[in-house]
Amino acid sequence: MSRYTHLAQRKGSANWYFKAKIPRDLVAAFGREQVWKSLRTADLAEAKRRVRDEADAFDKQCRAIRDRAASDGCDTVGSVALTSLSEAAIEQMAVDWFSTVAAEGEQRARMAVPLDRDEALISLGQEEAALHDPNDLGLDASYQTAIRLLRANDVRLLQRQLNPIRSAGSPMPFVVSREDAASAQFRQLLALLRRGRLEDIHRSRARLAGDYQDVAFDPVFRPRAEPGGKTLAQAIAAFRAEPQRATLIAKSQQTYDVVFRLATELFGADRPIREIGREDCKTFRATVQALPTNAAKRFPKKTLVEVAGLDLPASDRLHATTVNHYVHGLSALMNYAHHEGWIVQNPGKGLAIKGVKKRHRRDPFTAAELTKIFKAPLYTGCVDDESGYAKPGPNRPRRGRFWIPLISLFTGMRQGEIAQLRTDDVRPFQGILCIFIAADGDDVDEADRKRVKTEAGERYVPVHPTLEQIGFARHVERMRKDGAERLFPDIVRGADGYFSPFSKWFSRFLAEAGVKRDRNAFHSFRHTFRDAMREASVPPDAVTALGGWVRGGMEEHYGSGRITAPVLCEHMQRIGYAGLDLSHLVTD
Repeated sequence: MSRYTHLAQRKGSANWYFKAKIPRDLVAAFGREQVWKSLRTADLAEAKRRVRDEADAFDKQCRAIRDRAASDGCDTVGSVALTSLSEAAIEQMAVDWFSTVAAEGEQRARMAVPLDRDEALISLGQEEAALHDPNDLGLDASYQTAIRLLRANDVRLLQRQLNPIRSAGSPMPFVVSREDAASAQFRQLLALLRRGRLEDIHRSRARLAGDYQDVAFDPVFRPRAEPGGKTLAQAIAAFRAEPQRATLIAKSQQTYDVVFRLATELFGADRPIREIGREDCKTFRATVQALPTNAAKRFPKKTLVEVAGLDLPASDRLHATTVNHYVHGLSALMNYAHHEGWIVQNPGKGLAIKGVKKRHRRDPFTAAELTKIFKAPLYTGCVDDESGYAKPGPNRPRRGRFWIPLISLFTGMRQGEIAQLRTDDVRPFQGILCIFIAADGDDVDEADRKRVKTEAGERYVPVHPTLEQIGFARHVERMRKDGAERLFPDIVRGADGYFSPFSKWFSRFLAEAGVKRDRNAFHSFRHTFRDAMREASVPPDAVTALGGWVRGGMEEHYGSGRITAPVLCEHMQRIGYAGLDLSHLVTD
């Protein structure tokens, strides 16, 4: 017997043999307990090279026999053999998957995120650390993603439960055979999925640092332009036709009108959008900087390009903040074209004027400020809730001005979300009285259409017990009986499409109550509610569900993401404000 694994010699023969003991569970299939196979050489060095190939072939044969045994009685789905797929096909599969991940990443970047920047960077670092080992393909997440991709591409899979260790907490009923799992194709797919996750992490980190220019860190995931492409006019028409554009407020629509008019004047309606480059976008910005305020109204017979060429004083030019609005509008069009595959990257990204003072983040209200707000005459007795809201009097009207601040304090809803509520938006769901926040479709008149700030903003929020005690449910029922469609018909939109009259009134209200500061406004209620959720130890998933935020991170790709109304109600019942006494608002 040789001291080398699987090498042996027989008496009377100078040749070397491959020798292996057959595993006990496969003896019946082989019909013997050992395998002997001549390596056809007497040279030890050559035999050592050949024995490795024989050992690999023997292991593969054992796996195939076990696979056949394991799949007996199991169905298969799909018709394409995994090992028949080319490297290009596997890569395209991963690239298509990543395009969805990238789109979601872009969407998260536009949303408000409750985690601060440092926390987000730490989270990304932890995700990257888990993927740093090139031999660790992240089987828990990548395996299941790979199965979904293969199934979507009609690749042959076994339909059976995973083994108990892998199936823990996983509903995945489809697996690949052991032979397929060991194939170059499957390992290539797992490796690409891992690279895609790293690419997503790198892009997220770059966005947080403010230096992401819409380029790929990994060449595999570099954007590819669609052959032929679109003209500028076609891209604008497609952009306008997107369903979410219908929910834009009038002010945003007007901004896009100016952006598209100027872009068409500068570049030409028939110019292929893929030919519009970085320098063109810089020219657009320079032209906007030269425009005066209300250019179209003041110079109706001139083009915007002609107006920009007029010799006007610098004080008459657009403010840098307004210039950035138009630059962002052009970038939004280019970003849309990029995601549609008409251009390889967004040439208008990152061209906003630097150093423009951003609006300060709003502060939450303090306990003392909340007491002053809800002890104001509007809540303790006033002349009326119109011009006499700040004058003490015998009346306690309960209309929009009364309810909207209270609802925001106990739900975190935005001002516009509350002001646009209809009576049928408040209804029982899963046994809990809830407020539903959702946008209207195209079948609703523009003036009456409900809008939400973000896709994540569409949600439902259980009515807080304090609101019920104050009489919110009775107000809803009373409005229904009166035949009112809107919950607060006394609150109207301004000419800009916002509920700006209420916003301006509330600023005056804060001043009359003696609590107005530079960094508080109606939106401070939303920050106050977020702090109250922290104090109540509301878990992150419930925080995002109640507030309509997007957290980000790869965990967003797993599970349904839905939390039931009873569970949200349990969290809501723990939310309160120490020191705030609203007993004077409670009615029998």
